[in-house]
Amino acid sequence: TGGTISGVGKYLKEKNPNVKVWGVDSYGSVFKKYHETGEFDEKEIYSYITEGIGEDILPKNVDFDVIDFFEKVTDKDGALATRELARKEGLFLGYSCGSAFQGLRQLKDRLTPEDVVVVLFHDHGSRYVGKVYNDDWMRDRGFLAPANKLAKDLIDNHSHLPLVTVSPTEPLSNAARLMKVHDITQIPVMQNGKQVGSIDDHTMLSCMLDHPVNSKLIGDIMGAPYPVVDLTTSIEEVAKMVKSGHRAVLVEVEQGYHIITKQDIITAMS
Repeated sequence: TGGTISGVGKYLKEKNPNVKVWGVDSYGSVFKKYHETGEFDEKEIYSYITEGIGEDILPKNVDFDVIDFFEKVTDKDGALATRELARKEGLFLGYSCGSAFQGLRQLKDRLTPEDVVVVLFHDHGSRYVGKVYNDDWMRDRGFLAPANKLAKDLIDNHSHLPLVTVSPTEPLSNAARLMKVHDITQIPVMQNGKQVGSIDDHTMLSCMLDHPVNSKLIGDIMGAPYPVVDLTTSIEEVAKMVKSGHRAVLVEVEQGYHIITKQDIITAMS
C-alpha cells in the first residue's frame, strides 16, 4: 500500500537528496500511470496475482513526491525471479521481492558503473510455500511449462488394475466379451508371458462380417505385437508410436506389463 517505499524513501532523501527511489508496480495497478500523469485511470485496473505491491486505489499513505520512478513487472516474471533468488542465492523471500529484483534487471540499462543500487526485500517466503514455491501452483497459472510426463505417468490411473490379455488359441468370441466387459477396444495377445500379437475392434469387426464369431481363433487374425517401452519413456516418444499406426503401447513393469492407449495420451496432454 506504499508504506515501505514512502517511509524509507523519505528518510533516505532527508539524509541524501541525491538518492533516487524507484518503485516496482504490478500490471493491473494504477500507481505508475498516476505517478507519471496525475491521472487515476480505471482502465489500468484489472486483476493480478502478485501480492504486496500495487493497488487499484490511491492509499493516503503513499507519498508520490518521494518516488522518482515506477517500473511495472508481470506476475510471471516476478514469480520466476522469486524462485531464482531462492535457488541461486539461498534467499527465501516473498513474491514482491522477486518483482523488485526483476524490476532492477529491467532497468539495468539506466544504471552506470558508478551507481550504487540497494534493493529492499521486504517480504518473507513462508507465506508463499503453497504458491510461488509450489510447482503445481505455478503451472496452473502458466508460469512454468507443463511437467515432462513419462510413460509411468500415463498409466497412473489404471496401474492398480491387471492387464487384460488373451491367448492366440482362444476363440475370437473371448476377445469380444472382454472388450465389452472392460469397455476397451484393444487387447495384447500373450503366450507364456510374452506378447505375440494384438487384437483390436477394427480387426474383429472385419473378421466378424465374413465369418461366425466362434469360427476363428484369435491367433488366426491377430495383428503385430504392440511396441514395448519402459517407465521412463517420454510422452512424446509414446505419442509418436501411436501416431505411426500402433493402437497402443505396452509399458514393461516389474510385475509384467501395463497398456497405454490413445485416450491415456489425450487425457495426459489435455
